[in-house]
Amino acid sequence: MMTGPAVRSDTTIGDLHWWDLAEIADNDARIFGPTAWTVSYYWAVMAQSGTAMFQARTASAGDSSAAVGGQRPSDSVGQRPSDSVGELAGWIVMSASGSEADVMTIATTEAARGQGIGRSLLSAGIDWARSRGAHVVHLEVDERNESALALYRSFGFEEWGRRSDYYPGADAILMQHRLPPE
Repeated sequence: MMTGPAVRSDTTIGDLHWWDLAEIADNDARIFGPTAWTVSYYWAVMAQSGTAMFQARTASAGDSSAAVGGQRPSDSVGQRPSDSVGELAGWIVMSASGSEADVMTIATTEAARGQGIGRSLLSAGIDWARSRGAHVVHLEVDERNESALALYRSFGFEEWGRRSDYYPGADAILMQHRLPPE
């Protein structure tokens, strides 16, 4: 059984929408610098079939739309869906084809780190991949990103290769996780 920090009770995981892409890309640039995805790239990935994008949001201070247990009330006509309300805490982009899936990108904002949000996002991504018929999930990670490596290993991901100098000054560790039958 996987263990780790419990996710905050005011956190919701939901679909990432087109109106969230500029905010996601801005945060991506702060986190990943020169290797960040651009808003145009996010748009292109969103348009591809076989992809899913999820975001995590926490209730903002003074956000009256957040309810107990992280549930959001339904929207009024003309407003953004409720899973775009609150402060962005992280996101994951997945792709799947046949029996294989990929974690294309995953990140948590600096303010949200250490709160179980990355774990919740990865779990949501793996659940989505399984629902699409995937039996194995792949990802690549900067060899210097110890916290991400620990998270992936806790899910059962194992290293199967490397890409030299894939990231500025670092190798990418290629990992895979064979999903146990349900």
